[in-house]
Amino acid sequence: QAWPSNNRFLCGGSLMMGGERECPVLPGFGWSWANCCAWWCILVPSSCFFIFVARHFSGGLVALPVAAALAFVSTVAFLILACCSDPGVLPRRSVILATKSEEQLIELLGYNPLGVGTPSGQLNIDRELMIPAELRQRGYAWCRTCLIVRPPRASHCAECDNCVLRFDHHCPFVNNCVGQRNYRFFMGFTTSVCCLALVVLPTFIWFVAMGRDSGFEPQSVLLYVSISTAGAVGVAALLLFVLWLYHVFLIA
Repeated sequence: QAWPSNNRFLCGGSLMMGGERECPVLPGFGWSWANCCAWWCILVPSSCFFIFVARHFSGGLVALPVAAALAFVSTVAFLILACCSDPGVLPRRSVILATKSEEQLIELLGYNPLGVGTPSGQLNIDRELMIPAELRQRGYAWCRTCLIVRPPRASHCAECDNCVLRFDHHCPFVNNCVGQRNYRFFMGFTTSVCCLALVVLPTFIWFVAMGRDSGFEPQSVLLYVSISTAGAVGVAALLLFVLWLYHVFLIA
C-alpha cells in the first residue's frame, strides 16, 4: 500500500480524511455516522431558517439573516477544511524508506524520525536503543506501530492508525484527527457553529411558535417536529459550546 493506514484520500491525494471504524456509514469508506449527524444538525435547521424565516425580515432586521448566512458559510467552510485536511500526520517507517524522504524529514522536524539502528520489535528495547539519549530526555517517544521516533505531544491515533503532531483527539464529528495542522480549522468550525446556533435557533423557534405567516399551523405535526428538531440541535449546540470553552481555556 502507498499509505498503510485507515485514511481515505480524495482528489488525487489533495484531500485527506480520517479513518472511522467504530461507527462507519459504509465499511471501508471511512465516513462516520457522527459526521453525518454534524452535517444534518447544520444543514436542516439552517435550510428551514433561510427558506421559511429569513424572507420575513426587512429593514434593520435584515442584518439577522445576513449574519446567519455569514455564519453558515464559515461553518461549512471550516468543517470541510477540518474534515479533509492533513492534521499533521507523521509518515511511518515503511513510507519514509519507500519514498526516501528521511533527509527531508530531518530538515523539517529537526531530528531523525527513524531513530538509531534497526528496530527489534520489542517496545522495551526499542524505546531505549532507538531514541538518542538527548531526545529521550526531552520527551521524545518510540511508536511501536509506526516504528518511528515521535516528538512530545505527538500521539498515535487508533482510528486513523497514524502518529499525529500535537495530537488533540480524534473527532468523529469532523471524521478526522485534530492536530497541529488542522487545529485552527477545528476551532474555526466550533466558533462558527456556535455563532450560527446563536442566530438561527432562537429566531427559528420563536418564529415557528408565533406562526408568523410561515405556513405553519399551531396544531400541525410539522410545527412540533420543527420545534423538536430545533430543540435537539440546540442541546447539541450547547454541548459544543462547552467544548469550545474548554479549548479556549487550553489556548489561553
